Amino acid sequence: MIVRNRSRTTRRVAIVQRYVAQYQVPFFERLRPLLQQGGVDLALFFGEPEGGDASRGDAASVTWGTPIRNRRISLARRDLYWQPCLGDALRADLVIVEQASKLLVNYVLFAAQVAGARRLAFWGHGRTPSAAPPSRIGEAAKAAMSRRVHWWFAYNDLSARYVRELGFPAERITSVHNAIDTQALVAAGAAVTDSELANCRAKLGLKGDHVCLFVGAMYREKRLPFLIAACELIRKQVPDFEMLFLGSGPDRHVVQEAVARNPWMHYLGPLFAGDRLPFFRSAELLLMPGGVGLGILDSFALETPLVTTSVSYHGPEVDYLEDRLNGVMVREVDSPAAYARKVVELMTDPEALASLRAGCRRAALVYDVESMAALFAQGIFTALEAEPLRGRS
Repeated sequence: MIVRNRSRTTRRVAIVQRYVAQYQVPFFERLRPLLQQGGVDLALFFGEPEGGDASRGDAASVTWGTPIRNRRISLARRDLYWQPCLGDALRADLVIVEQASKLLVNYVLFAAQVAGARRLAFWGHGRTPSAAPPSRIGEAAKAAMSRRVHWWFAYNDLSARYVRELGFPAERITSVHNAIDTQALVAAGAAVTDSELANCRAKLGLKGDHVCLFVGAMYREKRLPFLIAACELIRKQVPDFEMLFLGSGPDRHVVQEAVARNPWMHYLGPLFAGDRLPFFRSAELLLMPGGVGLGILDSFALETPLVTTSVSYHGPEVDYLEDRLNGVMVREVDSPAAYARKVVELMTDPEALASLRAGCRRAALVYDVESMAALFAQGIFTALEAEPLRGRS
């Protein structure tokens, strides 16, 4: 996609992130030169993760960005955050922030837009993917602002639908097809050697042919107790089944306790980039019965089909899943036994497993960080040229 700037003068865009995760760095590194080619300077402000986010161990830095020190404010059992970048952000022609009611700078920037000082854009899911009831006040404030910002960068088409349902005009929504660097991951996965796989298995003491994997942050929405119960049922039917857990988070103790009583379970902690690859290549399936987000793209790129359930709080990326073509959606949400049956069925059916892997290969060609950066850049150029949004309530 070719992106162009219609203005002859240099524009400035600021993106404010509470923190930058490792998977986001390739996106920002591709977005910046695309904007520069169109005469737009990009400023990125990012803080450090706190609490449960910090326990994930996935924070990264962007060399040309500006680190800031977030201030956490606890109010009525809720954590709010002040991101100290207001002065710099207000000098930008367009400010893009995460759609989150806990980010206090969003309210000040929104007020500045209402006053005609600057243009504010939201970037996000369109709704809160959470198993717990969200804050009513926070959700109401977020929805009110979501209908009146200048532009929307929706994670994908499903997110764009959520934003339209809020009453926001479709012509001011850019669906960016949220992605990771899938092609680099495909190449890296293909480069893993047989000796590396053998070393990985030897290090863990893996003896069976049937190995599955969980990867990601460990918190309530991931349904770790459900997964562990299902794995114990799988083991009864498949005696050489072994389970790997990669990740960290506030619920990692649930996994550690299960590993302590089940020697065929293995907890490896948070691993990123190339360190994860031998474990993906050693696994037949990616088991994530709770909320699914960008992890589905790891599944595609590394040909490790995902098995999840139809919970109501998936991230929008679950829209990339085509049931029984590139992954599996188990409809019995509250049944570890039904989930276990599906996993056993797939592990004992080489033809079905091969078909899912072929679907993963096809999907990995569709969702790519280069396309995401191009879509995002085109959306920025269009937003900069658009007239202010008036008359929204």
